[in-house]
Amino acid sequence: MRPVHNFLVALLFLSGSAGAWELPADKATLGVDAIREILADQSYAETGSFKRDIVFIDFMSHGQKFTQVVVTLTPDKPRLHQGKKLVVVGGEPGSEWAWDFFETPEGGAGPGVWLARRGVTFVALTRVGRWNFFAKDGTGSWLDIPIDQRMPIFNREQAAPWTSADFEVKRTVQKEATSGDSSVYRMPKADSVLYKQMLAATPITYLKGYRLALEQAIPAAQREKSFVLFWGMSTGGAFLYPLAKQFKPDGYLGWGTSSTGLAYVYRKAKQGDFSTSYTQTALRLRERGFDDFSYYTKELDEATRLRWWQSALREPRFKSGEDAPMQFNVASLSEVALRLWLSDFLPDAERKAGLAQFMRDMIEPSFPPAELKELAILDINGTKDEAIGPKIVDAHREVMEPHARRYRVARVEGFQHYLYKQDSIQVAGTLWLRFIESGFFDK
Repeated sequence: MRPVHNFLVALLFLSGSAGAWELPADKATLGVDAIREILADQSYAETGSFKRDIVFIDFMSHGQKFTQVVVTLTPDKPRLHQGKKLVVVGGEPGSEWAWDFFETPEGGAGPGVWLARRGVTFVALTRVGRWNFFAKDGTGSWLDIPIDQRMPIFNREQAAPWTSADFEVKRTVQKEATSGDSSVYRMPKADSVLYKQMLAATPITYLKGYRLALEQAIPAAQREKSFVLFWGMSTGGAFLYPLAKQFKPDGYLGWGTSSTGLAYVYRKAKQGDFSTSYTQTALRLRERGFDDFSYYTKELDEATRLRWWQSALREPRFKSGEDAPMQFNVASLSEVALRLWLSDFLPDAERKAGLAQFMRDMIEPSFPPAELKELAILDINGTKDEAIGPKIVDAHREVMEPHARRYRVARVEGFQHYLYKQDSIQVAGTLWLRFIESGFFDK
């Protein structure tokens, strides 16, 4: 009778009877009562501690030097799924870096730490340019560099931070920050080293750095022993989707996750805006200052917001070349490709296949890769998400679902874009673990 007993226990668990709450159905919203039950649920209590490793990987792309940073949290008691070590790979949001997965602006443990304390290996990726190699504490923090002087630091061999001699500032008067725009921009000067490096920080470069990072964090000998799920927080999703072509995961988790560039431009068109493809965002840095931070923290009182802002200043607080592929700015991507092709530093090896292939390679990361056909995608958002709300999620799904093996959407009542608070982290993390155990990602 033991096999039958085990089957009934599993059936009760998957139906939600093991806990007082149930997984939301496709497109359904997890209500306030279920949220309260999740916060009281002890099914996923901490199981142990973890160790942290920071690795720097130097590489060349488009004739320029870059350093990719990957931070891995390895639990002392690994959680298994299907007999494999459970691994979550996080791609950071638009103005942050890997460390924001570990500590929130309120000073609490971030989602990466929450998972690691429950046995999940967490691999945090930082896009090239976002790690401050001059940080004295080794965390990559930008706190010691004034926000109005910050420009991407692409490799650890750089001798000193950039100065105003390397860039120029452009401001848009009386323009408020939104999730997709800024009021302050900085552009590298054409005769600077910064110009070459920002030009070479293309979608190809970002993805190459990510691939090298994952090959380091999850070597080939461990890949078959690991159940790997990608989570792109906010703009991170735009890069973890095309990454599947170079390093295929076992599925996609989601919270506040952006989609491919194609999905982005499609939903803008549904809103009547057909101009996105023509946007020239190459070689532009967007400062994500206090106005941007306030946009995402409207529910906070002013004293708390100011306190959190001081903590958020550790983050890069800027966006750069990732805008172009994330928003499928074809004009920008074409400009980048042509400027590189006409430059005197693009290696001959990259010219070998010709300009046509070079431009195809530059635009390709904006499309869903064929590898998604073998993978399940879980897209969870808060109903009050300021950047990627329910209508946007549904529009993205229209484009992405035909390319996936399985697609499911869930929403959480009243939650916002960022997992800033401990309650929101616990709810999102609990949902992820329950979905994983339900078999949603299993083939």
